[in-house]
Amino acid sequence: MEARPSYVLPHPITSPVSISHLLSSNSAPEGLESRVASAHLAELESQLAPLEKFMALCSSHHADLIKSIKAHKSILSPIRRLPNELLAEIFMLLVRDAFHDLNSDSGQISEYPWVLARVCRHWNVVALGTRTLWSWVFLDLDVIGDEQEAVAMTQLFHERSGNSPLTVNIVDQSGTDTSDVFNVVLAHAERWQNFSLTLTGGSLLALALDGIRGRLDPLTTLQIHAGMSMDETRFALIDSFTTAPNLTAVHLWVYDSNGRGNFCFPIPLPWSQLTCLSLPLASNEEALSILPQLSCIVELQMVFDGRTDVVPSQNITLSCLRSLEIKERAWDDPPSSFLLNCLTCPILKHLLTERANPVGAALRFISRSGCSKTLNSFHILLHPISVDDTLSLVRAMPRLLVLGVGDFDDGVADSEIVQALHSHWLSVRDNSETAKLSVQFMNGQGSGSKDGDFGALSKDGFFIDIDEFQELDSIIDAKYFDYMNVWYLNQ
Repeated sequence: MEARPSYVLPHPITSPVSISHLLSSNSAPEGLESRVASAHLAELESQLAPLEKFMALCSSHHADLIKSIKAHKSILSPIRRLPNELLAEIFMLLVRDAFHDLNSDSGQISEYPWVLARVCRHWNVVALGTRTLWSWVFLDLDVIGDEQEAVAMTQLFHERSGNSPLTVNIVDQSGTDTSDVFNVVLAHAERWQNFSLTLTGGSLLALALDGIRGRLDPLTTLQIHAGMSMDETRFALIDSFTTAPNLTAVHLWVYDSNGRGNFCFPIPLPWSQLTCLSLPLASNEEALSILPQLSCIVELQMVFDGRTDVVPSQNITLSCLRSLEIKERAWDDPPSSFLLNCLTCPILKHLLTERANPVGAALRFISRSGCSKTLNSFHILLHPISVDDTLSLVRAMPRLLVLGVGDFDDGVADSEIVQALHSHWLSVRDNSETAKLSVQFMNGQGSGSKDGDFGALSKDGFFIDIDEFQELDSIIDAKYFDYMNVWYLNQ
């Protein structure tokens, strides 16, 4: 080990006897005392410089020791003993989470595999040998920069992913002409397993999708957010997804870029094989044309942008449906019971009606469907929020676990409603410690209860939350990511 300079501490510092008495008094020194004090002060100051130099050396040596300790601890780090397979799994989790994080910087999403590959030689070998690590292709054409570099990077992603199924997310919100980059992605359409496309008016990419027809056998999940005029949307997407034999999850959100609102369009899709569907509808007629074809649907979300007074001529049974969400785009839409009146869903577990459907229609739907013992999550708007209506709904669903009740016009749950629900809960709940009912009241003008805190009721497994009105949470909105997570876990 390298020799280090040493320092010998001097004898204990003591004051000369002739001036020590001055330290505890305010007396002025005389001639001899002044000379003794000056000489002693000079001696003390002479000891200070070498001591400071030695302290600096000690500080430097301390920093070197800390650095060396950290370096040698890394030799014993457990991550060095991880099998390559487990390290690759960790890499995949990091890249997948970054890919799904909507708040991530778009550039960083694509850079993660490269960063991992540059840490050390071992990580480089693992990253390059993990083909699925390069199968998450995120392409934000709005920030693409040098197109030639982007083409080369995109090609390299596809090469390193081998034959792995691809998860592709393409964003073009400024109508950029980056056909060369997009063509690289299109060339591998037969490997798409999950495909997400975000477009706005003026984008040329939708037109290029015509070339993927008949090449989508592996596709299981499709998400399209598009802002276009009706004509260009119909023309661009009319046949692109006609043949996709394994497609089961679709999330469509198409809106009119001219500001006329949301609309749906007749994209031919394999409706009968879909298990998860979320889409906007322009009218009841569109709903009636699609619903009878959804024979395998498990989770369904429909957002209505308009409505006509069409009365369904027949009842539509969705025997596999477990989650139904009915939303309407405009706050001032009048109450609608259209969908509840035409559907029968015998095994439904989750029902959300974001607008004020009549309580009677909901009760008839539950009775007709025979789903009273399967429904465990129910959300509805009531105006006003009344004891009778709320209790009638709860009584119709004996297995209810989550109840959401909202009134956009500032209706707030008072003690009468809460106590009535609590009493009913105590009379019907089982005696298990895990039994619980969560009730969320929402109002339009603010949060908080007008009648005090209901927290004490939680000891009975009865939970009350009074909050500011917000759009009811959808369990379907995240299904696009859920399906990709399931795909990853099955790899």
